[in-house]
Amino acid sequence: MVRTINIKEIKNFVIISDVHLREPENHITKLFIETLDKFILEKKNKTSEIEAIFLLGDIFDFITVSKSFFIKLWKNVFNKFHEIKSLGISIYFIEGNHDFGFEHFHSKKLDKYFTDYGDCIIEFQHQNFGNVILRHGDNVVCSPTYHKPRAFFKSYLFQKIANLFFSGWLMHFICTKYAKRSRNKGEYNALQSSFLRFCITGYLNEYLEINKKQIDTLFIGHIHVFIDSNVNGTKFIVGPDWFSAPNYLHCKADGTYNRYFITNKTPNHFDF
Repeated sequence: MVRTINIKEIKNFVIISDVHLREPENHITKLFIETLDKFILEKKNKTSEIEAIFLLGDIFDFITVSKSFFIKLWKNVFNKFHEIKSLGISIYFIEGNHDFGFEHFHSKKLDKYFTDYGDCIIEFQHQNFGNVILRHGDNVVCSPTYHKPRAFFKSYLFQKIANLFFSGWLMHFICTKYAKRSRNKGEYNALQSSFLRFCITGYLNEYLEINKKQIDTLFIGHIHVFIDSNVNGTKFIVGPDWFSAPNYLHCKADGTYNRYFITNKTPNHFDF
């Protein structure tokens, strides 16, 4: 069961998803750090009203098992997370399917970087966006056969055993190879709009049945497409992955929002 974090009303926030950082010194990582520096500078200059940054998973490509190894490997990124949090901006990290193992291993070391983190769903009320849900989405847009292996690899037992028997550098090597092979297969290009609509409609109906209230705005990542649409009265927003088009979404108190593309790459909207 995925944990839900209910937080107080957030009026002004940023969403970043599916950056898929691969090497600490490459161009994509430098762009990401420059973006985080922008938020830091604006906060220091008191020109920003951002209250929270939500990281919707797959920020890294991969992180699992030894957090000490990966914090050291990605110290340039984690140091920026720490600086952002120290300036009073809440920073929430929702695990993706490429960066996981945080849920069962909360620690003072990780608390330095994130307000909350793990395999979770974020829920809060917004004066204009209504009842807001944020999640990675890998277990929403998926085939039924995905849930059991996901639960296994996300489990405390697997994570504990893997921590004992697999070093950080070995898991980094194995998982990076797997991620590259997955990308080369072009799995995300196979997404069908009918399947996506079926999955999202099913999730919205399930949420309504269980919670007796509607999701007014749903933000997810994972699927690497660009969507700003409406599904049965719910605003449904997904951003393109960072590698295809580096970007972030800024949502404001008045209900306006803008997606900022950091380079000249601007993908087409997905036919939904």
